[in-house]
Amino acid sequence: MNKNYKFAKYELATDIDVGTPSYAGVLALPYLAPAVKLAETVANGYVTQLDGITHKAVVNTLTPGGMIKAAGCDWDNDTDLVLGESVLSVVDMMVNENVCRKTMYPTWIGANFNGRNGALPSDFATFLLSTVANKAAEEVETRIWNGGLTPNFVGFLSNDGVFNRAGLAAGQMAIAGGVNGQAITSITAANVVAGLGLVYANANANCSGILGKADTQILVNQKTWGFYAQALGEAGSAQGVRMEGTNQGFTTLQYLGIPINVCPGMPDDAIVLCQASNLFYGTNLGTDTTEAKLIPFYEYDGSDNVGISMRFALGVQIGVASDIVLGTTAAILPA
Repeated sequence: MNKNYKFAKYELATDIDVGTPSYAGVLALPYLAPAVKLAETVANGYVTQLDGITHKAVVNTLTPGGMIKAAGCDWDNDTDLVLGESVLSVVDMMVNENVCRKTMYPTWIGANFNGRNGALPSDFATFLLSTVANKAAEEVETRIWNGGLTPNFVGFLSNDGVFNRAGLAAGQMAIAGGVNGQAITSITAANVVAGLGLVYANANANCSGILGKADTQILVNQKTWGFYAQALGEAGSAQGVRMEGTNQGFTTLQYLGIPINVCPGMPDDAIVLCQASNLFYGTNLGTDTTEAKLIPFYEYDGSDNVGISMRFALGVQIGVASDIVLGTTAAILPA
């Protein structure tokens, strides 16, 4: 299997819109930012990360056939070892945003400026950079699974940001490419256990060898994870797990010993059973999704702007397609 994808460029929109400020005195610290999702699929090790890729990387797979045969005098030259490959191509992306210092002066932040032409206060600059980096990581998480807009960045489950039949057919986990597809009903608390059972049964029938591996996992989004927790809490005669019904919290979940991990970027009605070592995420540098640069344009071009810049490349790919089971609705699976 040899997949090649073209380069594309994106700009992540993170501009600042300063609303009506309440500036009336001295700035109170620290700054507080809304909680944002990190690229949890990568940060939690649900995929295998490949760093230092400038253009493409070849992911090799070696599939053994039958090894033991009747004894003979010569070496066995049969083609019992099959070498395959998938090509992971990284896509150039960037964040290039301007912040005008003028918009900051009538705010609480302005009280810490060192004169009209001073630099942004260091604590706010740090806050600004970390906020932009976290927002970029949130968008990276979504793109990993759903891809991007035209020109396409190909995600695991779609190439155009939409999880439907056409998007899946062009995604890395295309059923036509060898991934095992399993039809399930649109997921609710009432049927999530049945859906997980169907996906597990498919794996048992088509790739049972992965069920005993240490890195085998079930990947779902937060909504599906919540449905499963609800189903467990409401199981039985209003008693549920540990006889506590819904009066309990779940920090981890599993299905027949397989951990269920949350990937916030995954779409609804998708269950993936696979090994973490069979999903690949590549970047040109390992820190590109968490670092940003602050550029004082006002020192060089006479403007009143400060630039926030991030440049990075990323891509995703799968290894052995036949060792992956994707459960989703019949409307999304191939007809």
